[in-house]
Amino acid sequence: MAPHRTDRPRDVRCGRGRTGAHPRRRPPAVRPAVIRISESGVRSTVQDRGRFGHLRSGVPPAGAADPHALAAANALVGNRADAAGIEIIGTPFRFTCDDSRLVAVTGRDVSLATRTRLDGWGSVFVRAGQMVTVHSGERTRFAYLALSGGIATPAVLGSRATYLPAGLGAPLRAGDTLPLGEADAGPEDAGRLIAPTTYDGRARAMAGPHDDRFEAGALERFFAATYVIDAASDRQGTRLGGAPIASPAGELQSCGVVAGAVQVPRGGAPIVLLADHQTTGGYPVIATVIAVDLGKVAQRMPGESLRFYRVERDEALDALRAERRALDGVRISA
Repeated sequence: MAPHRTDRPRDVRCGRGRTGAHPRRRPPAVRPAVIRISESGVRSTVQDRGRFGHLRSGVPPAGAADPHALAAANALVGNRADAAGIEIIGTPFRFTCDDSRLVAVTGRDVSLATRTRLDGWGSVFVRAGQMVTVHSGERTRFAYLALSGGIATPAVLGSRATYLPAGLGAPLRAGDTLPLGEADAGPEDAGRLIAPTTYDGRARAMAGPHDDRFEAGALERFFAATYVIDAASDRQGTRLGGAPIASPAGELQSCGVVAGAVQVPRGGAPIVLLADHQTTGGYPVIATVIAVDLGKVAQRMPGESLRFYRVERDEALDALRAERRALDGVRISA
């Protein structure tokens, strides 16, 4: 999970054997192609769709804070859905690759520059050694960079996702190199587009699972309220300011939690759990943001507003299926 270093292999030559014949030379080691980072933004990390199946061991999924944006970037360059990319907080982020690659950048208000500046949510063919710069706007919280072949750092517990609190991976720095996987896509595959997410301050959520523990009318007030993003929000959760929700009296037994869970602590200010959420929690969960809209919450900046709209389970599943169809429609066939 640490940034990959590509030291030049030594020229190791064999000596003569007992017969005096020169043994065959070992073929040179094949080094993977790499991305070389020239500028790393404020904080950038390797992320994929997450590390699952380890909550019982106290390890959260991590992964992209805006899962749809990373998934879209991977689809645009022909990667598998579980491929790793780079999550960028604060730009510019500059890099070169030592071979030619398809590149895509997604997120809120993002663009990519080579010789010219291009809008995000499209694929671009970048030649070996060509400098590429990722730009983001004032309203961008997370940008996502995908390269054909994906970032090929070693997987830990089945994932390449960085989780800084546990020391799984590290922030990227200028001068770092990262290995890239084999890429099948070529220049003929560039120019694909996908509709950007509408980051409009609205997110769909289902009621519960603890909505019945709140006082009468609390759920309706939650869905009617307009919240303001608190400056303490991070990859663990988006904290909301606004009219407080009265938390149920008494303690709840701690239980497992998921990304999208809207916890209500004793103070009444809701918290939407994100990728780096804790594995268990004792605060009641009044609602759960649907998977497709997690990025709409994660991308809100401090001081911006956010409202929730109630949907049922079938609507949440329909939205997830529609997202997958859209990604499959743009993904390059192997």
